[in-house]
Amino acid sequence: MPSKSTLCNSITTDTKDRPTRRAFLKSVGAAALAAPLLFNSSWAQTRGGRTRPSCVVVGAGLSGLAAAYALKRANWDVTVLEARERHGGRVHSFRFDQNRELVCELGGEWVGASHERIRALCREFDITLKDHRFEASLMRDGRVLRPGSWDFSAQANAAFEKFKTTYHGYKQRDRERLDRIDWWTHLEEIGFTPDDLLLRDLQDSTDFGESIRHVSAYAAASEYLESSPANEMDFKMVGGNSRLVEEFAKRIGDANIRTRTPVEEIRQQQRGGRVTVRAAGGVLYHADACICTVPARTLDRIKFDPPLPAAQRDAADRLQYSRIVKNQILFDERFWGAENFSLVSDVTSHYYFHGTRDQPGAQGILCSYAVGEKADVLAAQSDARRMEIITRDLLPLDARAPRLARAIESMPWQRDRYTEGAYAVYRPGQWFTVRPVLQRPHGKVLFAGEHLADWQGFMEGAVVTGEEAAAALSGRIRARRRA
Repeated sequence: MPSKSTLCNSITTDTKDRPTRRAFLKSVGAAALAAPLLFNSSWAQTRGGRTRPSCVVVGAGLSGLAAAYALKRANWDVTVLEARERHGGRVHSFRFDQNRELVCELGGEWVGASHERIRALCREFDITLKDHRFEASLMRDGRVLRPGSWDFSAQANAAFEKFKTTYHGYKQRDRERLDRIDWWTHLEEIGFTPDDLLLRDLQDSTDFGESIRHVSAYAAASEYLESSPANEMDFKMVGGNSRLVEEFAKRIGDANIRTRTPVEEIRQQQRGGRVTVRAAGGVLYHADACICTVPARTLDRIKFDPPLPAAQRDAADRLQYSRIVKNQILFDERFWGAENFSLVSDVTSHYYFHGTRDQPGAQGILCSYAVGEKADVLAAQSDARRMEIITRDLLPLDARAPRLARAIESMPWQRDRYTEGAYAVYRPGQWFTVRPVLQRPHGKVLFAGEHLADWQGFMEGAVVTGEEAAAALSGRIRARRRA
């Protein structure tokens, strides 16, 4: 998942009440995965005999790789089909040719303090996590305010604290009511001033890839009130987040992962029979089950036989993905000063942050993170023009920025044909309506991905949904339910 970039300043939260959403979603997700999995007796006998059960996993992003790894450990035969020429999906570490010592992320960025599965996998795979929390400066109207010298109004802070107390007492009907309005409207209703709303939009839009005028108030509130104090922007993997992808692939086995293999059709035999997956060129893969991890925006490129229910197709059509372009710029000097530097701004890039914190050398990489319509504007420019705009916008911070820039690498996720956006954006009224429908298995085809997770938009969510789908297939969830 491309960087979730919430900025934490004066409005922070403790985590003691965080399980509200997570516990609810975990129970719903387990039931959705387990209940419809009705396999015939011949499949059950195969599991108990000498032949191992098999699964085709569609997609080699973190969700698909996590599912495949879990099934391999449960003694399944697994084939992973990936349309791209590489593993990893929306996790993509990058090194400039001009400086191979530095690594940055064009995709998923953060490991949160509450991301239990990612942290456990890093321990298992011997991947070191390093502190990567930031202190945010603010640049508005050409003026730069350093951390600690800017804040929301006293009225807004008091309103948010009052809402925080109220929120932790919410029942399900209250959460559903909150979901029906957007985050901007809710903040306005509880007492944010017009200037506070503009500032909050600059800050929070970096999390969702769109203005908070378009985001479910429940989706926003649950993210800010159920996260770590740094809003899960706590750690990064030493050597790049693609190391996790590489470790998954190593254990699954390269022979079991087919890249450049887009899936065109998933066909199921009637009455619990086998699944046949047809890839480009007419190549067929047969298995006992399938886990499909493609983003909802591209689900319509796959033909399902029998067809997906109309409600599920409609839900996939309705779910939008965020417009985000990550621009990594290599500078000859770290003119921004502090290693934990980040900057909220009112210019073309909503957010800048130091992507090579504590990595060695004089050079450094600053990530320019633009969202929504501004992301579309930057994506339409040439590399040279894009770097000119981004570095010129930094003149109030340091007049040397344009001439210190050495190279740029950009990833406009809304133009990526495999995802059509960075991560899912749940608009008002969608969290409790669209999401549960997309979670439903379709016969022996299960679905996974960050868009279905409680940690939606994070690498953690991708991994957890993949593992939950694998657990449902291997019977662990049903075993727990029987117990």
